[in-house]
Amino acid sequence: MSEFFDKMIDSLMDLLAIDSTQGMPHPLSPFGKGVGECLQYIDELSKKMGFVTHNEEGYYLTADVGEGDSFGILGHVDVVPWDDDWDYSPLGERVGDLIFGRGVLDDKGPMLCCLWATYELLQRGLKPRKKIRFVWGGNEESGWKCIERYMQKDVMPSQGFSPDGDFPVINCEKGLAHWQVKIPAPDGMTSIKGGSRGNIVMAACECTLHGKVDVKPSEKVKVTTVDGNTVLYATGKPAHASTPWQGDNALWHVLDALKSVNSQWAKLDSLLSHNDGSGVGAKLSDDKSGKLTFNVGCVDSEKIDGKTWITLTIDTRIPVTYPIHYVGELISKALGATAELVHFHNPLYVEQDSELVQSLLAVYNEQTGQDAKPIAIGGGTYARALPCGVAFGPIFPDQISTIHQKNEYVDIPTLRKTYEIYKQAIFKLCF
Repeated sequence: MSEFFDKMIDSLMDLLAIDSTQGMPHPLSPFGKGVGECLQYIDELSKKMGFVTHNEEGYYLTADVGEGDSFGILGHVDVVPWDDDWDYSPLGERVGDLIFGRGVLDDKGPMLCCLWATYELLQRGLKPRKKIRFVWGGNEESGWKCIERYMQKDVMPSQGFSPDGDFPVINCEKGLAHWQVKIPAPDGMTSIKGGSRGNIVMAACECTLHGKVDVKPSEKVKVTTVDGNTVLYATGKPAHASTPWQGDNALWHVLDALKSVNSQWAKLDSLLSHNDGSGVGAKLSDDKSGKLTFNVGCVDSEKIDGKTWITLTIDTRIPVTYPIHYVGELISKALGATAELVHFHNPLYVEQDSELVQSLLAVYNEQTGQDAKPIAIGGGTYARALPCGVAFGPIFPDQISTIHQKNEYVDIPTLRKTYEIYKQAIFKLCF
């Protein structure tokens, strides 16, 4: 096993070295040169392993081995952006038993574990009883255009998993909806800007007020005067929007600093500074999937006919028993403006007693000595694209997740354990 695992590490470092954040359309991929280069790398590697591949114009790549009913393993090569304050290279750096790099957990590392684990089983002379299909997408973090293209061109395997969530097994994923809402700016506001993506907790936010305004600075908010205007610059901590409590939203600090300036700022603070949707009357939950989450990931402003408007990009993860449109109605009513649905995924729910869930759960428990049960999350994985699919790893219950965060990393002993679990799962389900 060590030989194959070591080669997996080598290929992981190669893949991490390619910057695959979404970029301008390129001949290699509509999602940017880096995404295209990643898909090319996986294409060449998979062919050397004996897989039959198809690169769909840089949208996605499939790699097949075996015959019969298809079993899918779905993941992605694209990654979210990173800031300049990393302590190690976001393009891959090994420090002792740690590997740093954007995508090492989400999702280059886990997918390569699955690919090399499958190859190891093949090299041992074992023959799959199903057609194993790897689907490598190029646009998971920015809209799922890759999956849309796949649905137009091909047929999804009847069942499978995505190594892009948590262990033990995720059989339930909340509905996912991104909203844009345009509201009038509070009196005296000149501009506001913060955040990079709706699905990341806002790490920084800058707001400018006309003239000199008495605003007290704090540990999180710096207040300066520029050209006679008052400028607030707030810092927070990024985190995945499905777990917003793990981050620190910079917009909240701006609103907290300004809530004493006038009632308009105070109202925005009461509406937006909550992770559970309670500010907009959307504090929802159910027994199957838990509580709704609410994250203002981006804020921007513009002037129209001399009036300043604020545009909010809001990420919500919705309990599976509530319709997505209902949440939009609650947000619209609370903010007094239409919440436009700009991106959504319907929820996923696979019964706990299904063969797929029980098989994966059995492997996980055998490998860890635990008696774990399936879980529900707010994150959205490619498992939703499968007729019967779940998310399976790579984050262990006791593992600190740095997905979408500064210094994303994995330790090699944990990665080795992940590799072994995937190998046994693929063997159990496909060989």
